[in-house]
Amino acid sequence: MNEQPKNSSIYSSVPLTTDLRDVRSGRWGQKFGTVEAICKQYGIKCIKHPKYTEFTAPKIRLQLFLEKLHFSKTHYSKIPW
Repeated sequence: MNEQPKNSSIYSSVPLTTDLRDVRSGRWGQKFGTVEAICKQYGIKCIKHPKYTEFTAPKIRLQLFLEKLHFSKTHYSKIPW
């Protein structure tokens, strides 16, 4: 049988319209795109809550999104606050 991968979630207060840019040295501020566009690209579901947004997807796709948040020094958490 072919089972669906289990979904994971992360949480961030970053607005969906925020441009994420790579802040590592030598990358010259390479633009990843807006949070919303990256989520659409990777098929990540965004659920808005009053103080944060919940991002849900299979773990492999969510990891790609986490890398973008990390390299742009955007705060995220594995538990809601």
